[in-house]
Amino acid sequence: MSRVIYENALDNELDIKDLSFEGNGGISFAGGAMRMTSAEETVLWYTKPLPADVRIDWEFKPLSDSGTAQLHFAAKNAGDKISEFLLSYYNRGLAEERSFHTCSLYKNGPENMVYKGADPMAGAAEDTWYRLSMVKRGKDVYYGINNLELVHFHDDGITLGEILTGGNMGLGQLSGTEALYKNLKVTWI
Repeated sequence: MSRVIYENALDNELDIKDLSFEGNGGISFAGGAMRMTSAEETVLWYTKPLPADVRIDWEFKPLSDSGTAQLHFAAKNAGDKISEFLLSYYNRGLAEERSFHTCSLYKNGPENMVYKGADPMAGAAEDTWYRLSMVKRGKDVYYGINNLELVHFHDDGITLGEILTGGNMGLGQLSGTEALYKNLKVTWI
């Protein structure tokens, strides 16, 4: 049985008082949404541990045609390194990314891409909100936009280390990204 364990409208400063912001960027609020800008990598962390099987939903609206948005999940400190999954979406940092849109899933570091798929999001000029979902259940990770599945990764628990469970999650951006976020929901599944 599923149970919502965290829900946040992300529409005013009080909504992020229990979250942790790191990096060089800014957060502001207008029109019922949180605006995040990034001069370098930034992450807004939900620091309470997540269950092993989790669904994370949020709404995203790009305001720039450059940069990259990210979702960190199952993130744990492992000595001098973070053990985590990193979902990279709205990849527009490089010229080739702006002409051919993809999303990528990494495990335990940016050198370990485990899945690359299409990203149907249009540019900022389209003025569109997207409903994003990530599901991590057992050995499987799914990601989709507006109920369209784009990523399905089955982790063997051997090639790149053990199955990742629990940990924290964070909404992140790379340099040059400007976007709006709202309606973050975390569900124990």
